[in-house]
Parts: sequence; structure tokens; C-alpha cells
Amino acid sequence: MDARVLRFLAIAFGISWSIAALGMAFGVRSATAPGYTVVAGAAMFGPALAALLCAHRFDRTGWSALGVGLRPFRVKPFLATALIGVAIVPVILAGTALLAARFPEAGFGRVVFTSDGLVDQVKVLAAELGAPPMEEEKLGPLRSFPPGLILLGALVGAVVAACTVNLPFMLGEELGWRGYLWGRIAHWPGARRIGFAGVVWGLWHAPLIAIGHNYPGHPVAGVGMMVLLCLALALLFDHVRWRSGHVWTSALLHGIINGSAGSYALFAAQGHPLLGSIAGLAGILGLVLIGGFVVLVDGPYRRSLFARVA
Repeated sequence: MDARVLRFLAIAFGISWSIAALGMAFGVRSATAPGYTVVAGAAMFGPALAALLCAHRFDRTGWSALGVGLRPFRVKPFLATALIGVAIVPVILAGTALLAARFPEAGFGRVVFTSDGLVDQVKVLAAELGAPPMEEEKLGPLRSFPPGLILLGALVGAVVAACTVNLPFMLGEELGWRGYLWGRIAHWPGARRIGFAGVVWGLWHAPLIAIGHNYPGHPVAGVGMMVLLCLALALLFDHVRWRSGHVWTSALLHGIINGSAGSYALFAAQGHPLLGSIAGLAGILGLVLIGGFVVLVDGPYRRSLFARVA
């Protein structure tokens, strides 16, 4: 194992886990607690800070090691990345619906793609957030819009947010994972590179999972599920990083995923966090399906995954 990789991971984990521990020490013990967003947002910058420190202080390689160069600038990788990103929620919703129909008692919940179902789910989500009961008059406009149009609007909004307000936070992770780390392991065989990045990325989330991120009430099993989720995601991130040659497409994909994840909850209800959620088994299977499709249609990338490394 490259000593530079180990040093980077030690610093990245050290920064992020220390921030999470500090948050817990000050009473942030659940994902709905006041201050959780601040703690999670601050922890996201651990990988970027580690990457900057390693690149500038230890390796003396500067920005070139972080994959921030955009020359030559190409639009196609960004468009392909956006297409992958906006496909995730619809594919997982469809998969959840199929799983729920096939295994109705397994905990996959249900998917309701109707205006009335959407209104009911908004009420449930508002109650879970502790908001006062919503008046029917305020919910009336929701009934006049087709659910598909609402989902489309949410996905477009996620793309816009990924390019603007979400970008700095996504770079907080991506400068580390798909910037510095990817540059150190890009020469590894594809399966090893993706597997290593996915496991590391998943384990990095462990303190936030313990607080209640993604899998409330399942601090131990949630870490294992997060590792599986990140393994499924790692293939997609590896693909957009390999295709573009820089970290910006990875940041875009990360921003779209984070920005659109909430739209899943508008149409999927009563699912077990480990099974019928966008971060649960239903989500993982959907991501595997998308990843398989990407590998199938992108011949050069597929061949690179199985190429012999000298």
C-alpha cells in the first residue's frame, strides 16, 4: 500500500471523525438534532483538507494532484454525468415499486405515484420534521400538478443546486476521494480500485451513521449498509472521473445525488431504512443496475476495468 494513501486516509478520517465526535460531545446525537447539519457539513471538508495538506505540504505536487484541471474543456462528460445523476431516483423508485409488489411483507414499503399520495406523504414528512399540521388550502396546489412533473422539477432543481450552492460542499469530499485518492490508485486494476474506494468511503461515514444519518436506529447495521451503498456508487463515480479526467464531474454527480435524494421520499413511504429507502437495499440494487448499464454501453471504460496492469 502506498504510504501516501495511508497518510491521506489517516488525516481525512482524523479530521472528519474528530468533527463528528465534537458534535456528539455537544449533544448532537441524532440526524434530526439541532446542529446536525453543521456537524455533517463541516465533516464533509475533511477529505478536501487532507488532500490539500498532502498535495501541498507532503508531496509538493500542488493542484495537479487533485484533478482540478479543465483543459481541454469538454461539455459531453458533464452532460453524461448529469444524465446518470438524474436517472438514479426514477430507477430506484421503479425498483422499489417492483420489490414492494413482489415482497409485500419484506419492508420495502410502497410507492404511490398519485397527487393524493403525494399530498399525504408531504403531510407525513412535515410531521416527522416537527412542523405544525399543514392546512389543506396550502396543499391544494400540489393536487393540480402531475406527480411526474413534480419529480422532473425536483431533478432539474437538483442539477441547478449541484452546479451552485451544493458545489463547495461536494468538493469537500470529492477533492479527497476522486481528486487526491483517485490519482494515487488510478493505476490499480479496476475492481481493486473501485472496491477500495467504496469501502473507504463507506467507513468514513461511520460516525454520521452512528448519529442517525441514512439509517436511524441502526448504528451498526447501517455502517455495513453504507459500505455496500458506497461500493455501488463508487463504480459510477469512477466512471465519470475516468471519462472526464477531472474531479468536477464527480462533484456534479455527488451534488445531484444529494440534491435529488429527498424527492424519493415524496413518493416512497413506510419502507424500512435498511431495505425500502434510497440508501437501503432498494437503492443499492438500483445503483447496481445503473452501474451495469454504464459498463455495458461504455466499451472503452469496460475494457479499462479488465485491462492488465503492468
